[in-house]
Amino acid sequence: MRVVVPLAGGLSPADWARRYRAGEVPDRSPYGLHRLADHALDVRFAPSELGERSRLLQRVARSVRHRTDGYELIGAPSLADADAVLAYDERTGVPALLRASAPVAAGIGWLTTRGAAGRAHGALAARALPRAAAVWAQCSAVLPVIGSEWKIAPERLHFIPLGIDTDFYAEQPAPETGCTVMSAGEDRFRDHPTLVAAVEQVRRTVPRAALELASSLPLHAPEGLVTVHTERLNGRIRELYRRAAVVAIALHPTVTGSGLTVVLEAMASGRPLVVTDNPGVSDYVQHGVTGLLVPPGDADAMAGAIRTLLLDEDMRLEMGRRAAATARERFTSQVMAAHLAEMLRAM
Repeated sequence: MRVVVPLAGGLSPADWARRYRAGEVPDRSPYGLHRLADHALDVRFAPSELGERSRLLQRVARSVRHRTDGYELIGAPSLADADAVLAYDERTGVPALLRASAPVAAGIGWLTTRGAAGRAHGALAARALPRAAAVWAQCSAVLPVIGSEWKIAPERLHFIPLGIDTDFYAEQPAPETGCTVMSAGEDRFRDHPTLVAAVEQVRRTVPRAALELASSLPLHAPEGLVTVHTERLNGRIRELYRRAAVVAIALHPTVTGSGLTVVLEAMASGRPLVVTDNPGVSDYVQHGVTGLLVPPGDADAMAGAIRTLLLDEDMRLEMGRRAAATARERFTSQVMAAHLAEMLRAM
């Protein structure tokens, strides 16, 4: 079975492999999807070649992305000879549905309701998604919304748990001083002000508590409380996980699964989590076992959870060990590839 994976954002398999060898990115292919070959699937990656042939077409591709909230310009030749097309998210999924003759499994990354989508984004998705042989998401909570809003039959909706390269994100020894809280992320659902307010509260009883944050979002914080990394860290983010005692992720309410990549990177690194309890997060974080879940927008609750873990070393270390074991049992890119292969064969 030949499976074509269209790539977004100028991704190239060769460039990704080079960056992997340099220790910059996990897995040796985008999203670790080369592992589909372990399930007797012939997987081929299709870069957005229309955007690479000339400066004019590059401008056209950029214009398409801008006007449609991120959709890629995908050439029909790149989808030829496919028995199935696997699109990781809407950027390639919607264009593939409009161009491919083969069945398409369309991933959902940020789409929710028609009202929340931009005009062009929503119109194209409404036309394309009913054509999908399968629609899949890595947050279970978004699937009922997608089914209802975009008229997708329940049997075509699939929850595929996110998986990561747990060799790249190795389990880290506990830091010598358990006072650093770490976080990362810059999508629109990140609630860094609540996180900063929580750590500021924690510092009243844990004077050495501090936040290390990888994000380019605007941030206001008391001097000396937060170290902000605005540059692209790539593989160097593993150093932040190494220094962290706790990884905390504050989010605005959403069913999109925002924050799940950081959740799994932290778990694989052996760090306990404090995470906003948005729908679908509990598919990944077991409250009281691998982390603590708190209500959205509640700085007091987040501060209490962070403080508990910083002050209780035994709990913190045990949660970290369980998190690392859980990531390797349930949330690897190998496991994700197995779920995807099962879905593709059933289309």
